[in-house]
Amino acid sequence: MKPTATQHAIGALKLVGLHLDHPTVIDPAVMRAASAEAIERLQAQTPGQVADLGPLYCALLAVTPRGHLPHVTLTLNPATPYGAVITDAAGSVVARQIGKTIDGLAQLIATSFPVGRGEPYNTGGLRDDT
Repeated sequence: MKPTATQHAIGALKLVGLHLDHPTVIDPAVMRAASAEAIERLQAQTPGQVADLGPLYCALLAVTPRGHLPHVTLTLNPATPYGAVITDAAGSVVARQIGKTIDGLAQLIATSFPVGRGEPYNTGGLRDDT
């Protein structure tokens, strides 16, 4: 059974420690190859847009009415990599959409709400619904 990417990375790190403590036990080429394969496997399991989920959540939070909660995800479609579902206080889905960019998806979601409730707030990231 092949180890998971995380288990593979842990094994490669253990080889590095063993090589540093006993340089003649582990060949440097073996250590480099194991490390390179572990890095490749870890990068393959993490989509490049994962770092964008936080900013996407913040952008959606800024355009949704108070009491609604955005849920964000990545899709498998490279043309529209971002997805969002907006739920109300009861947990019912009130909007869902996929988009190509963070700003585009936020604008699409904003149009799902009545005028004046889906527009971004200009309060430096803080909400002021009063």
